[in-house]
Amino acid sequence: MNPRSHCPFEILLAFAAAYLSLMFACHAAQARTNAPAKVSPLVTNATPIQVEIPQSVFVIPASPEEGKDPFFPRSMRLFSSGVVETNVPIATPSVELRLNGISATAGRRLAIINNQTFEANEEGEVHTNQGRARIRCLEIKADSVLVQVGSEQRVLHFRPGF
Repeated sequence: MNPRSHCPFEILLAFAAAYLSLMFACHAAQARTNAPAKVSPLVTNATPIQVEIPQSVFVIPASPEEGKDPFFPRSMRLFSSGVVETNVPIATPSVELRLNGISATAGRRLAIINNQTFEANEEGEVHTNQGRARIRCLEIKADSVLVQVGSEQRVLHFRPGF
C-alpha cells in the first residue's frame, strides 16, 4: 500500500488554521488582562493637588556677547535698532514721468503717460524707473499735462523735437 501523500495545499491549510487559532487565543488573553479593575471610588474632602506649569521666558539679547539666534546664528538682526526716528523727513525719490501723447476728440482729451492712458481727473498707476507710482491727471492742455504725484504737482511736456 502506498501511503497517501499530502498535497501542499492541505499543508498550507493546516498551518493557516494553526496560526489563526493561536492569534485568537492571544487576542482573548490580551483582552482579559487589559480590562480595567473594578475599584470603588473614594470619597474624600482633600483638595486636589495643583501642579504649577513652568512658563517659558525668552530674552532677546542686546549684543552678540549676550546670545544669538539659535535658528540663524550668523544673523545680526536682533542687535539692530528697531526705533524709527519720526522727526526726520523721508526723502521721496523722484519719479520719472514721460508724456507719450495727447489725443483729442469732440469734447474729450486723453493723455498717454508712461504708456498708460489717462483722462482729466483720472487716477491710476504707471510703471516708472522706481517701480509703480500712483498719479492723478489733473488737466490736459493742447501741448502739456498737469499731473499730481503724491503731494507734488508737475507739468509734463512733449520731448524736444515733437
